[in-house]
Amino acid sequence: MRDVRRRYLLFTLHRDGPPVPEKALVSEIRKQLLSLYGELVVADSKLYLNEYQQKSGIGILQCSEKSLHKVIAAAAVIGMIDATSVSFEPRRISGTIRALKKKLELT
Repeated sequence: MRDVRRRYLLFTLHRDGPPVPEKALVSEIRKQLLSLYGELVVADSKLYLNEYQQKSGIGILQCSEKSLHKVIAAAAVIGMIDATSVSFEPRRISGTIRALKKKLELT
């Protein structure tokens, strides 16, 4: 059996209001995945928030390679989280988390 290939997504969560907690962000992305694609995609996505800085809104999402574009689409649909107006900006995709962390240090 072949291991699931992972992808890492560097993103910025732009907001108009108070910072969005990690738990609320992941919950909202999963909720949108469920409404757009169904339970199988949510389960197969292996979605995990690897790093997230509430103050700046920069974070790294981890998911399976097959569901990467669906996760991006689901996150882009989100408009409000806990009465905070938000927009999701995917910045870079990588196969290793180390490459994204290097990019974070440069910016």
